[in-house]
Amino acid sequence: MSKKYVILGASGQLGKALCAMFPDAKALSREELDIADEAQIDTFDWSKYDVIINAAALVNADGSETEELRAKTWLANAYGPRNLAKIAIEKNKTLVHYSSDYVWDGREKNHQDDEVVAPLLVYGESKAAGDLVVSLVPKHYIMRVSWVVGDGHNMPKTMKNLADMRINPKVVNDQFGRLTFASEIARATKYFLDNNVVYGLYNVSNDGPVKSWYEIAADVFEYAGHDRNRVQPISTEEYAASKPGFAPRPLNSDMDLSKLHQTGFTPSDYTGLLKEYVNQLPVNE
Repeated sequence: MSKKYVILGASGQLGKALCAMFPDAKALSREELDIADEAQIDTFDWSKYDVIINAAALVNADGSETEELRAKTWLANAYGPRNLAKIAIEKNKTLVHYSSDYVWDGREKNHQDDEVVAPLLVYGESKAAGDLVVSLVPKHYIMRVSWVVGDGHNMPKTMKNLADMRINPKVVNDQFGRLTFASEIARATKYFLDNNVVYGLYNVSNDGPVKSWYEIAADVFEYAGHDRNRVQPISTEEYAASKPGFAPRPLNSDMDLSKLHQTGFTPSDYTGLLKEYVNQLPVNE
């Protein structure tokens, strides 16, 4: 008998990719089911579903440091997963949850799956708390992702728009990582569920070269047919000085993918996907 899935946070970048990968799943946005609202979670009929896929999160690194969003960030990213974990434990469901490279302080390169978390900012702290509570669910997958690109606001799209508008941006050259396309996360999710991969926490990103945001921005300019030298490098310290309220970021977000490879899943190189993504974006006059 085929498994029944419910996708939470269905309107976000990752949620949209998951809906495309699981077209028969029940897809719910935050307006339809708010995971931070314990009463809503407790009264929802979970009996129809075998797997809960949680793509709901409040992702606003800078905003989460403010009085306005600090508590809301904790509600979405920690209390919400707590509510889902309780249901998954009580009703024997599989819970799929997505983490972030922001749970690390970024001092180490090639982060290991089991590396102790040490977040620098509220967003990272709330995500780390959510991860810990989900890890108590007997049947859980936590997928730790980085630099997500999908259908929504993201860095490559911003750089493509700036390139088209003849704006020459300054981009940090001392934060390093790999892009993770939302479609790749969705593909990994389906692989894990279809192949009964051992439960646990996994680093999940595209494969490919570790690059700085500056290098990726220059690549976007080049793929869009513009001069990559229009992108100017700047240090995170210099960039932060010009941006009041800029939250600290980990300088190294690259992840070791050995455990992911051991499952039999082969992550795609993001280079080709980035070229395709940039080429399908509309020209911003």
